[in-house]
Amino acid sequence: MWYLLLIPPLLISSQLSAEDRYSVRFDDKISKVRVKACFDDRAPQQLHRHEKSERYTDWIRVSGRELKTPGSGTRVRLPTMESDECVEWQVDLAAAVNSRDRRLALESEGTLLSDANLWFWRDDERREIRVVVELPAGHSISVPWKPLPSQPGQQNFRAVPTPASWSSRIAVGKFKVHGIQAGGTELRLAVIGQTRTGRDELFRRWIQEAARSVSSVIGRFPQPDAQILVVPAGPQREPVPWAHVLRGGGPAAEFYVDQTRSLDELSRDWTATHEFSHMFLPYVSSRDRWLSEGLASYYQNVLRARDGRLTEQEAWRKLESGFERGRRATRSGSLAQATRSGWGSIMRVYWSGAAMMLKADSRLRALSSGSQSLDTALKSLETCCMDPGRSWRARDLLEELDRLTGYTVFSELYDSHVPDDQFPDLTQTYVKLGIVPEKGSITIEQNAPWEIIRMSIMRGYSSRKSTTPVSSEYSAPTISKPSSSDRFLRISEPFFN
Repeated sequence: MWYLLLIPPLLISSQLSAEDRYSVRFDDKISKVRVKACFDDRAPQQLHRHEKSERYTDWIRVSGRELKTPGSGTRVRLPTMESDECVEWQVDLAAAVNSRDRRLALESEGTLLSDANLWFWRDDERREIRVVVELPAGHSISVPWKPLPSQPGQQNFRAVPTPASWSSRIAVGKFKVHGIQAGGTELRLAVIGQTRTGRDELFRRWIQEAARSVSSVIGRFPQPDAQILVVPAGPQREPVPWAHVLRGGGPAAEFYVDQTRSLDELSRDWTATHEFSHMFLPYVSSRDRWLSEGLASYYQNVLRARDGRLTEQEAWRKLESGFERGRRATRSGSLAQATRSGWGSIMRVYWSGAAMMLKADSRLRALSSGSQSLDTALKSLETCCMDPGRSWRARDLLEELDRLTGYTVFSELYDSHVPDDQFPDLTQTYVKLGIVPEKGSITIEQNAPWEIIRMSIMRGYSSRKSTTPVSSEYSAPTISKPSSSDRFLRISEPFFN
């Protein structure tokens, strides 16, 4: 049985002016989906889709006429269309699930999860899309799109303009979408499955705790809204064996979770803090993954110390343990080359970036006598440079951070370490902070030149709030302010603590 979709004329005329309009219909078994796309001014010449969509597409029609040669691969070629014509297509979701390509589509506890690009095809020109979805009775949908006022029997959304190739995840099934307030943001949490009474509340508390911790950095959650998916993964060696952040159509985080774990076990895990920390930055090119992953790896430990999940010494020990894994994984070639090479260099990529973030944070605090930090730099970035559809190269983003802070800390670190074939040397930073690495542990020395900085990093306050005298070695004179002429996070991957 198909569920018919009616789009109220008032909604179209008053809210959807000069925007693309999509209607989405799922059959009663969520085995097939039909999408109808209409365009206010002109139809695009082509639509972008997942590279494997072609094999699961039943048909593509324009005004009832089936396209015999709609293109292949990631592109669907459209004929010249009149202003009142629409294009419609049907995708076999069940066949995609049966292919066992879990990144494309999978079924979990009666819920379909799919890459949106399997069936939600978009124009490359990045226009906003108003989406009207009709579902079988008793079903819900989780999407990265912004919710809009809805009519009985349908749900309305606005898809944020992002590149059509950016991936997103959509879930359809019998679950509830919970609104979570954290740091001025409403996170839309969908817990997949219905097997454990009360687990929705457990996961809600876990996500809220992590979101509030991350919100402490800039005073709010780093994104205005976000989709959160929690997917059961069965018994695992760790509470959250895999997770990632997606940006297509809006920000989202997807967590695969051992649903047998307690709230305490989930709270002590680092993964949610890591993933939410990705959202401090706009989308960073995968060629510069060391920046987005390094920032998240740094904050996953710092923030857990700030909110009490780790002691200060435990956080420094975990950071040093990560740096040591990065050192062991550093072989020939630059950090830029290691980032491009992929999986074999993952420890070097993640922890080189984290070491650079520690250096940047420490130096900014020293240069500014504690008034600036990595925290304040990210807060400034949030006010100017978070276009959800822009992809940044690391060099450009770091120069922007230099402009915002008034120092050349970030670009100098880039020039020193990204072309280098060695892991960032932390010796002098450690000496000033009073961190002494030992085998499998660390010692914290009191009365170090940057003792105040060390404490402020892990406690989350400005050193100006401390009455402790600042050492004469507090600043780092090798770093200079820029002149007025200076121009100021995937593919799915595992994560490591």
